[in-house]
Amino acid sequence: MKKILFLLTSFLFLFADVFQNQDYNILKSLNIEESFIHNPKFLKTYRFYSKYKKEYIYNIINNGYDLIPIIKNEIKNSHLPKELVTVAMAESYMNLEARSDKRAVGLWQFMPQTAKRFGLRIDDYVDERRDIYKSTRAAIKYLSYLHHYFGKWYLAIMAYNAGEARVVEGVVRAKVDILCKKLGKKCYRDKTIRKYRKIIWEYQHYGSKKYMPLYHLYKKLKNIKINLSDLLRYQKNLKRQYLPEETRNYILKILSISFIYNKEKFIKMAQEKYEQSILKPTYISVKVPPGTSLFYISKILHVPYETLRMHNLQLKYSFTPPYKYYIYIPSNKLALFDMKFNPKQRKYVYIYKVKKGDTLVKIAKMFDIKVSMIEAYNKIGRYLHINQKLFIPLTYRFIKYKVKKGDSLLKIARKYGIPYKKIMEVNNLSSSVIKVGQLLKIPQRF
Repeated sequence: MKKILFLLTSFLFLFADVFQNQDYNILKSLNIEESFIHNPKFLKTYRFYSKYKKEYIYNIINNGYDLIPIIKNEIKNSHLPKELVTVAMAESYMNLEARSDKRAVGLWQFMPQTAKRFGLRIDDYVDERRDIYKSTRAAIKYLSYLHHYFGKWYLAIMAYNAGEARVVEGVVRAKVDILCKKLGKKCYRDKTIRKYRKIIWEYQHYGSKKYMPLYHLYKKLKNIKINLSDLLRYQKNLKRQYLPEETRNYILKILSISFIYNKEKFIKMAQEKYEQSILKPTYISVKVPPGTSLFYISKILHVPYETLRMHNLQLKYSFTPPYKYYIYIPSNKLALFDMKFNPKQRKYVYIYKVKKGDTLVKIAKMFDIKVSMIEAYNKIGRYLHINQKLFIPLTYRFIKYKVKKGDSLLKIARKYGIPYKKIMEVNNLSSSVIKVGQLLKIPQRF
């Protein structure tokens, strides 16, 4: 009997030890009630991540070892809860190139409209959702706005996932149900409750056209207290819960990752990764003229092109847009950049002379770019003129190939992994007949 009591006491002690002060501090910083730590849905998610998703969290730290310190620093400077770093972890697996089926892009998974709303540029040449610094500052602005809107960080996080309107609806419904419960059997005959339910019904059926009455009701009911457990409560026989399933799982995932990430061994690992990251050079932005090639910058700074490209994922191509813009270079290369960078250098921007019969469509097809790109980089009047010089931003580099005996266009195309028709377009060939000794330009993707 004593042995059983000892084992039971040990088990309870270990179970109680699972959650410590730092865990309660996480809840407090996100405005979540302490009792939520015993919420069955949360415990289930937390145990699942603790048991089966540790490797997933290790991989997140590995993926983001040079990104996490940047995000933490931006959050700290903005005086926001440090736990918000886990929003980026949950959104993108710490992958700057992450892209969802719904067109959300980058570390913070911004949708195009929201990204532009918070100052990120998206056009044919750049997508600043993939800029670690700008996207993080935009996410901080967005989360701060949501916090001001709702007054609670956990509501702001859920609105980041579901949108403001959907969270407002969920909060209003939960509060109306609390009022209804207080009224008991009188609820279904109460005129005020019926009026409130009509406002909710109209929003659900007519969307944004009926949002303002719902928002006014949300403000009216602000003194009715609800908590996270209330919003996550499952309602039987209702297809539309207070919040979408994705959002309910989202907040549980973020809390679970936050708890695990704050455990001693993960803190130690994160510190080791941070120490690795500070050994690498930091990157700073420098302004450059239109059409500046990353290959040219790579050459003058003696930095591998692939490294430079990974730090400039905001660029859709290997060159800057047709307007003044910025690129990131290693901070320890700034003096070398100032000394060697020539703003008139147009490496990897091809100068094309217009020939008889040329059209913008034909030239664009030849270089596999959009007509709008040629127009953007050149001052083009109503018509093209023979011998007119056009700046063509290259998405290919070209190598010279001398035709040998036994060669055919198909054989050469297979060798370089491109369609033979592309070789014909680039070399302005009217047929696939080639001669020994003939020089061909072979396009190769950067």
